[in-house]
Amino acid sequence: MTRERIRQIEGKARGAMLGYISDGSPLEMVAHTARTLIGTIRPLEDLLAVMPALGKTVESVGQPAWRVLDRLDDAYEIEDGWCVVPTMTAARTVTQTQLQEHADPYGVVRLEDLELVETSQPERRAELTAAWLTHCGYLIDGDYALTRTQSVGDYGAAILSIHGSPLGVQEILDRFVVERSAGSLRNAMSIDDRFERVDRDQWALKEWGLEAYAGIRSVIREQVARHGGRAKLDELVEYITGRYSVTASSVAAYASTPPFTCKEGVVRLAAGDREIRKTPEQTRRMFRRPGAWAYRVRITTDHLRGSGSVAPVAVASILDLQFGETRQLESALGPQSVAWTGIQPQFGTIRRFLMDQDIAAGTEAFLVIHDDGTFSFEVGRELTGNALLDALSLIGAPATPSIDEARAALTAAVGLPEASPVSSVIGAYRERGDGDIADLLTSVRETLETGHAPTQPTHRADVDEILDLL
Repeated sequence: MTRERIRQIEGKARGAMLGYISDGSPLEMVAHTARTLIGTIRPLEDLLAVMPALGKTVESVGQPAWRVLDRLDDAYEIEDGWCVVPTMTAARTVTQTQLQEHADPYGVVRLEDLELVETSQPERRAELTAAWLTHCGYLIDGDYALTRTQSVGDYGAAILSIHGSPLGVQEILDRFVVERSAGSLRNAMSIDDRFERVDRDQWALKEWGLEAYAGIRSVIREQVARHGGRAKLDELVEYITGRYSVTASSVAAYASTPPFTCKEGVVRLAAGDREIRKTPEQTRRMFRRPGAWAYRVRITTDHLRGSGSVAPVAVASILDLQFGETRQLESALGPQSVAWTGIQPQFGTIRRFLMDQDIAAGTEAFLVIHDDGTFSFEVGRELTGNALLDALSLIGAPATPSIDEARAALTAAVGLPEASPVSSVIGAYRERGDGDIADLLTSVRETLETGHAPTQPTHRADVDEILDLL
């Protein structure tokens, strides 16, 4: 049998079957009633509740009556539990148009404002509307439909529009149905003019007209200016903690660091640059080597995620970095930032170095600032149990079999003269907080002082001496 013959038979059979739902036949009346009840969109279960006969099985084909009529009548479609007129594509278009007409500027639509779904149970209309919209791929948040969630910023704006008052980053994320990081949302809102930061971690829609929060430092500056250039610390603490979610200790800390100074409980703008009281030689985990300073750090999961890390104030001295400045140091993997815009200086992310060498959390490493203004990253050697070699590893100095070279490196690392006595070297490490190194040097003090390892005592006894003991 040819394909053409098959088409002829199929066309003839279909024509005969369509005759059953036309020309005023009983089936035609059933099909017309179904089309009328469906309207544009109706759940199949609701249609069957109104017309139970459609749920009965047509014995000759073993299918329910609604499915048979659906195949015969092109005026409507039934798919995935939904009945639509005339087609699913047309119903989706009607839905999209109505959503656009009712959406606010952030793509949020109140479900009760929509007239999409027909039902014999009006009290369930909002529930059924939500189910239909979900079927069409829209997100639902409580009594609202979200039509603009393509970007994390769009989604965040929609959540704020629904909530109607400021929320924290995590509070917004908790209402997302997709996985997004706090960092991605925070970054998106910080560069999007639809949002306003109104507290340390509270965000609002700009159209609400709430006062922007620019940080503790900005609030202190504003209050100092309002009070004629000086403000009482206790009044600042009371004002700021009562207005924003910050602690009294944070306010006091910021009020005591540039660009402010706090003396006798009065805060004012500092007259000049901050005095750096702690030198690199006095700084824990900071070691001098030929042509550079090396700062030892332990790699954490924060480093691996790409976060910056706090640097000692002595780094500002090394780089001649003033408060409010950021410096870019050249490195083999691109510029490395070092900034002093907060209470402490800070190293920018070192994640690229960690990924380059596949470094794991817990690894000891050195952030090296060279005298020529460049930066490098070094992985520390694992400790071996040899006290002198381990001390050299902890300061980032090369391993050497020479005791004199080891002593010279350990002495220079804390900025002491080469001829300094071993006791002074040990004391310098302990005073700056490097007790681990001081303990190692104490255990090999004799070796460092004499220049050679101590000899093990030997005991000899002849037969007569042994007999004298018996």
